[in-house]
Amino acid sequence: MRLFCLFLDHLKGLSNNWSQGKIYTSYLSKRLIIDKFPALKDYVIDLEMDEEHWIYVDEDKKEGVSVVLMDAFHCPGAVMFLFRGKMGTVLHTGDFRFSEAMFDNEWLVPPERRNPTCKGISVDVDYLHLDNTFANPEYDFPSREEAYQGLVNIVKSHKDHRVFLFSYNLGKEEVFLNLAEDFKCKIVVDKDRYHKVKIMDLKPETFTTDPSESFIHIKSIRELKSFE
Repeated sequence: MRLFCLFLDHLKGLSNNWSQGKIYTSYLSKRLIIDKFPALKDYVIDLEMDEEHWIYVDEDKKEGVSVVLMDAFHCPGAVMFLFRGKMGTVLHTGDFRFSEAMFDNEWLVPPERRNPTCKGISVDVDYLHLDNTFANPEYDFPSREEAYQGLVNIVKSHKDHRVFLFSYNLGKEEVFLNLAEDFKCKIVVDKDRYHKVKIMDLKPETFTTDPSESFIHIKSIRELKSFE
């Protein structure tokens, strides 16, 4: 049995006693998994992004599937999986956020199928496993660019104060790095987040655990109520 692990918040059932087969994942997710479960280092295999890989599903190596990992534009290490095999073509999105950059991925959108209307341009899929958490017209989120600019405006108007931003334990590192660049400052994080940033090599020099080094502080969303 093989498990295709999508991201850290999908690790329910994993432990250092895992013995159910290889775990195929992205490079960043591999580093996070092994850090959390060191005994799994021989089970976790990272696959290159945007390349086709052949994985056998039986011990005799007679049956297998091809798989391509594509950026899910979600958290660091999060990917979408495109499978091909006897079962047909399967796209498993996992947690993802739509980005127009997806149109540039030739595995998802073959060049010969592209057209100005963007209709019928994706690869044919027999089975789609879709993250539909927000698949409802009542949700109308701004683009990443709009959301980030709104955050920048808020931070600018409070530069004489200590600014606290609340986030899950992982997932907004790109935002924090952009803030550090735009405001020419470090970003204060807790020891756990700093450890993860170092594991993923996401410019750890940009972050600090010393509260006196910056006015932008990142807190776990679990701490939000204590600030109310």
